[in-house]
Amino acid sequence: MELQQTEALTCHQCGDPCDDSIAADDHFFCCYGCKAVHDLLDESTLADLYEETTLENKSISQLKAERKYAFLDHEEIQKQLLTFKSDRISVVRFFLPGIHCSSCIYLLEQLPKLDKRIVRGEVNFVKKEVTVSFLHRDFSLKKVAVLLSQLGYSPSISLDSVNQTKKHVVRSKLGTKIAVAGFCFGNAMLMSMPEYLDSKFLLTAEFKYLFGWINLALSLPVLFFSARDYFKKAWKGLINKNLNIDVPIAIGILTLSARSFYEILTETGAGYIDSLAGLVFFLLIGKWYQNKTYQALSFERDYTSYFPVSVTCLIDGKEYSRPIKELRKGDLVVIHNEELVPADGKIVKGVGNIDYSFVTGESMPHKKEKGQTVYAGGRQKGGELCIELEKEVDTSELTQLWNADVFNKKGKTIQSKIDQVSTYFTRCILLVALLTGVYWWIYDASVMWNAMTAVLIVACPCALALVLPFAYGHAMRLMGRSGLYLKNAEVIEKLSKVSHLIFDKTGTLTGSSSLVTFHGEELSSTHFRLLKSAMGNSAHPMSKVIYNNLPLVEKLPLKSFHEEVGKGFTTEIDGHLVKVGSARFLNVEEHKVTNESYVHIYIDEYLGFFSIKQAYRSGIFGMLKHLKNSFQLSLLSGDNEGERGFLSPYFNQLMFKQKPVDKLQFIEAVAERCMMVGDGLNDAGALKKADVGIAVSEDIHQFSPACDAILSAKEVTNIPSVLGFSKSVMNVVFVAFGISFLYNIVGLSFAVTGHLTPLISAVLMPISSVTVVGLVTLLVTLNQRRFFREVDHTSTGSLAEAPHSHHDPS
Repeated sequence: MELQQTEALTCHQCGDPCDDSIAADDHFFCCYGCKAVHDLLDESTLADLYEETTLENKSISQLKAERKYAFLDHEEIQKQLLTFKSDRISVVRFFLPGIHCSSCIYLLEQLPKLDKRIVRGEVNFVKKEVTVSFLHRDFSLKKVAVLLSQLGYSPSISLDSVNQTKKHVVRSKLGTKIAVAGFCFGNAMLMSMPEYLDSKFLLTAEFKYLFGWINLALSLPVLFFSARDYFKKAWKGLINKNLNIDVPIAIGILTLSARSFYEILTETGAGYIDSLAGLVFFLLIGKWYQNKTYQALSFERDYTSYFPVSVTCLIDGKEYSRPIKELRKGDLVVIHNEELVPADGKIVKGVGNIDYSFVTGESMPHKKEKGQTVYAGGRQKGGELCIELEKEVDTSELTQLWNADVFNKKGKTIQSKIDQVSTYFTRCILLVALLTGVYWWIYDASVMWNAMTAVLIVACPCALALVLPFAYGHAMRLMGRSGLYLKNAEVIEKLSKVSHLIFDKTGTLTGSSSLVTFHGEELSSTHFRLLKSAMGNSAHPMSKVIYNNLPLVEKLPLKSFHEEVGKGFTTEIDGHLVKVGSARFLNVEEHKVTNESYVHIYIDEYLGFFSIKQAYRSGIFGMLKHLKNSFQLSLLSGDNEGERGFLSPYFNQLMFKQKPVDKLQFIEAVAERCMMVGDGLNDAGALKKADVGIAVSEDIHQFSPACDAILSAKEVTNIPSVLGFSKSVMNVVFVAFGISFLYNIVGLSFAVTGHLTPLISAVLMPISSVTVVGLVTLLVTLNQRRFFREVDHTSTGSLAEAPHSHHDPS
């Protein structure tokens, strides 16, 4: 019974707000899926099952699972499988072939509710993987595998080559099923050929009987092997009270097989075994095509290697910048303050103070000494660190961090709405099939079974299911070629809804080209060495600019390092106290000169300050003018107000002297549909809070999981094209949805009237998928060429309108 909601309610299962709440057992649920999962867990008492530890309380399946995964107790094997291990928490990523639907995702991500010793569970549906963080002191790796096995998701583990094994297992099973179905289909057609060609009724009853039994034998491997997954998924969906798209397919297969068995066994007809085998064969072909599509559009594409990040390598005592994809085992990598560890390695110099919050969600830093191992994804907090890589750099690890649930922004998307509609869609199809059967049972019973089966098959929304992943995935790939690397597909939808753009200035609108001048006492060679050592450890854009303008001198090790984001940093080097930052941070007089920024220097005493005249990026003013015609623009800058008059024509709102917390509060006060463009460190809070956060990267290692996208600094002027292209992609999605629904309507009209056989319906399914995918690919590609060509022309032709040409190099 639905209750009228009088106040804000949250779902008992997932914790999301309940708009139209469903009440049951004194609990409220946001959807029937959550209620079904709750009922499943409650009925099976899974939450209590794993607290039973005595031998007599263990089920046979649990004992088998413990024997199967006993090898996971070996320490050497654990080292190969674990992606992270601290004093308390370990992280492992398992391949689970049993993942198949949204109910699987939800159940696996609720692992902490089944056992409190599991900290987090995250599912990568495309790759059928689950990442589990657990407290290894109380819960071993073997127990994690046993728990998953008991839930019906036995991990597939290969220590030799996990990735190759996964692909081989999936492809070989599906390929074998297709081969079996194809073999049976061809032979069933051969056995049925005399029945089709016997127009003069010359075929004797004995041969009809023999051919019928041969067809029955051919149907068994199709039903019990090739079509098995459809029955399993449909059954699990029904158990979870979820009418997934496999339910009508399973019903169609059962209907066709039951009718065939009845006719052959009672000798009242030849049955439809050839149609049954052909139906399963073409369904599997469509499934193979869909799997190939998902593999091609996996969010860990090859272009993750092109993330605009690089690291500092130590070669023959000298530092060099090297792209992250070129790092190899044994390389010496220098990690500065606030930089990420790109791969597992041992510390060879310095002291590690590693924050693993990106990996585990815990922000407590881990102290690491020389010789100890640090894991990929940790962020150094403090002085300079040098590590020797023990593993190859895998950009998929960065993608895993980037997609960590702790950084995801929750909200309803088109995909979530489609998931809600799919249940009602399936119910409607079942109702139409039932009404079709009733109609033909009354008027022509011989047509009834074929018509019902055709309805159930032709209405399968396979093409509908391919629209979003293919449109979004192809758009992500094209954006990556243009220098914008999106975190996930939902960012495209959010980009299409943006109405308010918020920009940082330093490092975003301004580039790396700057005029740096020091004002104060003459700096000695010792001062230069101390400054070079200190500036090189800071990730702030101003520090990088000064660092690049200092003379090449040998760097000194840092004893300590403490940076206050947006203010400055303090460090101790070779017995000298070094402070670098704003006038307020050093408590000195503040200078106010138009178009300049200042960095003050203290080395045992106040020495003076660097003035920095920054040049704006080429094409930036043309871009801002273009954007202001359609969006509200705001500027949040930590600099002084000297450039207010200069920048005011390009923004609706200007705010200077903004600390990171001020930017975050501004974003919180702004209405929805806002996009923040800034650097990945100082603006991390604002980037995370905004609906869309884009971090601009100057080919330095400032990767931040808090952002939704990484934009190459050279491509900042592509922002108008990105926004326009995102809207066009959404239009393509709606057009493709319309075509998919139209296909279903037309197909249903033929199936209901008995003019469509089950076999033809099965053939039309993959054809409709190919049509929709081809159309989506073509339209997305054409729109990408149109929008990016337009913005390039706009941004390069309007630079002369900048009021002060010395700010723009062009």
